[in-house]
Amino acid sequence: MTEDDHENAITKSMTEFKEGLRRHEHPLQVVREFITHGSCTVISQAQHALLRERVAAELSIHPNRDVYTVGSAKLGFSIKPSRRYGHFNDESDIDVAVVSAELYNRVWQEVRSFISSKEVWSNRRKDEFKRQHLVGRISPKTIPKGSSLLPSAEKLWELEIRLQRERIAGPYRVTFAIWHDMEALEGYQAKTVSDCQKMEMI
Repeated sequence: MTEDDHENAITKSMTEFKEGLRRHEHPLQVVREFITHGSCTVISQAQHALLRERVAAELSIHPNRDVYTVGSAKLGFSIKPSRRYGHFNDESDIDVAVVSAELYNRVWQEVRSFISSKEVWSNRRKDEFKRQHLVGRISPKTIPKGSSLLPSAEKLWELEIRLQRERIAGPYRVTFAIWHDMEALEGYQAKTVSDCQKMEMI
């Protein structure tokens, strides 16, 4: 994809997304049309399928039911308040949402064992972990690295490195978040979409 093709794809995606914001009454409808369904704007359909298949195989989950690209890679632009409608660029990551109660609970049990061990965990990362855990999300980057008590998180970090090294998603870094269930993922996305809808109505 040339740079012009890349920008044209993002512009088209943004136009359709904003139209969807106005067309749908409920933000969850927008989430299901544009975020948890369909292709990924910034990588090819073949790359997107390979990425999902590879993640699913590594984590023993289903590629179509449990693996989703989200964020600016999915749409071609961010909808987070701090970067709303800022385009995906060479510094951006491919954000992958893994929806698996089994994996989520396994990581959580490991974190509980880690807490009981009194090993070092920075307050900044610990506080971010708590905030995410409240909405049913766990990001490996909030968990301390290098502990034998956290093998599932270590596996995710190693997978991120391998996917980038093998350029499964082109030159972009892949990052993970584990969601307890689909309701948690969609609910989180719907809050941000709701803010976008309010802006479109002004």
